[in-house]
Amino acid sequence: MKPTSTKILPCAIFGHNYERSKTNIDHTIEMTCSHCETVVVTDRYGNFENYTVSNSQIADTLQELYRLTRHFPKTKVAI
Repeated sequence: MKPTSTKILPCAIFGHNYERSKTNIDHTIEMTCSHCETVVVTDRYGNFENYTVSNSQIADTLQELYRLTRHFPKTKVAI
């Protein structure tokens, strides 16, 4: 596997070197790799989540839609 950039080479060999870049209000921590600038977010339990959606507004809208679908239960019809 050939890396396309020399910035990615240390991450491909040794792994990412994450540094805390931001702490959010909802107790999640945003971390950025010092070499390749990859951004990951930790949840409340310490699990890493990659942001695959580049636009944060889209991610926020998807979360809101999920909350709305969980808030309103589906009606069950008995036949």
